[in-house]
Amino acid sequence: MTGIDAGHIEALARRLGVEPRQLVLAAARLAREDAPAPGADAVLATARRPSTAARHAAELMTTPVAGFALDDVDRALAATWPHGPT
Repeated sequence: MTGIDAGHIEALARRLGVEPRQLVLAAARLAREDAPAPGADAVLATARRPSTAARHAAELMTTPVAGFALDDVDRALAATWPHGPT
């Protein structure tokens, strides 16, 4: 598979009773190399009842990187010039 096969991910998510984005996060948790992998059952249980942080992480997956950069620039400018340029 060379890319994300959305149809297969959605079908598997339905079969497992999780949201597709949470399934992708669960797969990432299982594939981590820097920590011992938790069991698949534990990861799926967490995916079925995602925390607020997990929901936010899943939402970030669909946000373009450029959007983050623009948000950071906007925040930096607002901090530097709270009343706008003069």
